[in-house]
Amino acid sequence: MLEALPPLLTVAAVLLVPATVLLFTIRTPRAGSLSAGTAVLAAALTAVVALGAGLLLGHDVVRATIGGVVLGASLLAWLPAARDWDVRGLVAWALTIDVGLLYLTYVGLWTVTVHPGAWTTTLSSVLWLLEVFVFLIGVGYLWEMVDVLARRRWRGWPTRGEHHPGWGRPFVSLHVPTHNEPPEMVIETLERMLELDYDAYEILVIDNNTDDPALWRPVQDFCEQYDGVTFIHLANWPGFKSGALNYALARMNPLTEVVGIVDADYHVAPDFLAHNAPLFSDESVAFVQTPQDYRDWDVSAYFRRLYHSYGYFFDVSQVSRNERNGAIFGGTMGLIRASALVRSGGWDEWCITEDAELSLRLLKMGYNGMHVDRSYGRGVMPLTFETLKKQRFRWCFGGIQILRMHWRSLMPGRRTEDNQMTLAQRWAYLVGGLQWFGDLAGALFTFFLISGALDLMLGGGLVVRRLSGLLLFATVALVLFGAARSIALVRLRSGASWRDALGAFGLWLALGVTVARASWLGLVSREGTFLRTPKIKGQPRVRDVVRGNLVETFAAVVCLAMAVLVGALGGATGLAIAALLAFQGIGYALAPINSWAAIRSDLPADLRRRRERIWAWSAAAAPAARRGGLVLAFSSVMLAGLVALAAPVGSPDVPEVGDVHGALEKKPRDREDRPTPARSPAPEPTADPTQAPEPSSSGAGATASTRPSQAADPTPSPDPTRGADPTQPAPAQPSSAGRPTDKPSNGGGPNKAQ
Repeated sequence: MLEALPPLLTVAAVLLVPATVLLFTIRTPRAGSLSAGTAVLAAALTAVVALGAGLLLGHDVVRATIGGVVLGASLLAWLPAARDWDVRGLVAWALTIDVGLLYLTYVGLWTVTVHPGAWTTTLSSVLWLLEVFVFLIGVGYLWEMVDVLARRRWRGWPTRGEHHPGWGRPFVSLHVPTHNEPPEMVIETLERMLELDYDAYEILVIDNNTDDPALWRPVQDFCEQYDGVTFIHLANWPGFKSGALNYALARMNPLTEVVGIVDADYHVAPDFLAHNAPLFSDESVAFVQTPQDYRDWDVSAYFRRLYHSYGYFFDVSQVSRNERNGAIFGGTMGLIRASALVRSGGWDEWCITEDAELSLRLLKMGYNGMHVDRSYGRGVMPLTFETLKKQRFRWCFGGIQILRMHWRSLMPGRRTEDNQMTLAQRWAYLVGGLQWFGDLAGALFTFFLISGALDLMLGGGLVVRRLSGLLLFATVALVLFGAARSIALVRLRSGASWRDALGAFGLWLALGVTVARASWLGLVSREGTFLRTPKIKGQPRVRDVVRGNLVETFAAVVCLAMAVLVGALGGATGLAIAALLAFQGIGYALAPINSWAAIRSDLPADLRRRRERIWAWSAAAAPAARRGGLVLAFSSVMLAGLVALAAPVGSPDVPEVGDVHGALEKKPRDREDRPTPARSPAPEPTADPTQAPEPSSSGAGATASTRPSQAADPTPSPDPTRGADPTQPAPAQPSSAGRPTDKPSNGGGPNKAQ
């Protein structure tokens, strides 16, 4: 069986390239579903083309025929899951799965069939398991890509803020959490919110543990000028952002039916509430999420790359997940039903990505979530690469926390009263969480590459499966082909130039060490951990860039040096391993390169001042985070060297992968960690100063120093049963708000005090 796999794998890989090119270049009308007749015709054509390709590659008639039949039949096997796609999507999906499964089967059979020794067999088995895991992650990305590019029929919820006459206009409480934010930026955000074209809303600004009164008092003074705008300052308050938001639940207007979250740096479009709040007329809807968009992104090449790198989640992942009621609540620029929020237990103060965790709990309760595919507000992107790393670290760490907390409920199984999620919803959240481990798998793959390079240079034994022949070039081709598809997808969905799309992909690579570290710490740490942003005095220098990206710089030097050394040996094996090491090394080197590009970018005056403050601040951090990453990288290199030196001398009877036929003649085959979240519900509103903060003399502000000792569950809505019995779950241009007027007025919303 083993010797029959390489020809079939070769043919499938040859056909995959044009199938993917067609997926990215040819548009077909998106109407109706894929008919069985069309699928059968596509399967027959695929079988004929595969037969011809096999014959052209020198395969015998029997093997070429078997290959054609297998590949053609694989298309029909996926037809039930691909009825909403066109033929391009079905062919690209099926052939990609075929290539991946054939590769894993071939390598797996080689590992258990050829016996180069216990040491090599063990390490090769570990590498194979790693490849299986990476394949699973890749399947998740592939599904989203095909689902968006090849979909002919959209079944999901309204995706562009459609609303209908007669739908209600619920009262909305907009919450703006702040912490150490520049007051002028927060005030500008509030000015835009006062221009909302909606007549039933309030604004609550919750300042969380900002120590410097110069930062929060100007915001309080601004809020006191308006009816319907409340400022709350919380001092020494536990729970971070989640704790502040939980406290806000007790201070909302009793008429509140919908809660909205707006970050302190966002400029909200006037029609945000008018278009999206009425969607809650459907009692089953628990949350509505709109894309998180950004402004001032075209000021330099770096920020263009960063902007397009952000677009993938909302342009691809959310759009695909929305078709199966598996969208994520992302926090800012999102709305959530107040009664559902209270019924679910409020914001989780243990998870540092409390918004995504909340959406999972709501879906488990049987509610529906909705993604609206239009931007209604724009915020500020991280102004330095180091703050971007902190943001990505937090996202990844929180995603792993969610997996640890809920992994059992994401496993396939029947729907119960405690978990009403469908199989498609569970798949969306499970794969979305597992994708955070992709960079950790990449780091482990680097270890195996270094081990193979040392083994090749020392001329010793077979340490791990030695790549050669078909698998050698298949691995290189798959890595490069995957990169090309990612770049093309960014360009197609965001409208970026090829250069900017390539730069966006480079940013993902540059964040690899950060995400790998966060995913590992998310598995072994119970509390949130954050990266340290190095303090910079004066204008930043190259050494500051290296110091802020020390682990990435070290990893880049090691990989590139090893690539040069092993490439100098010559031969196909050495050159291929050198190419893979160079790819990894360039990815790591892009971290300090992007860091330098970020700090050298010319920004508007207000953002430039904010970036200078970031340089001057030294953020709170886990003191061992960077040292631990450097020790881990150094230990990986040393361990790879020890593995190579400790390996037994290879036997001439042990073949390289790609020479399995001879081996078969010589050697026949023998035979939830679920931590309990520490959730602190917000207190009931009360006049007792021991139970809740006293409002300021104007009635527009409040302060608090400690959490009340006796807290009750928040009950913001006079109708707690609203939405308690939900029914079972069944790209537009970004807009920007205009400048605020001299005298804000929005009908029945917050107004200037007379």
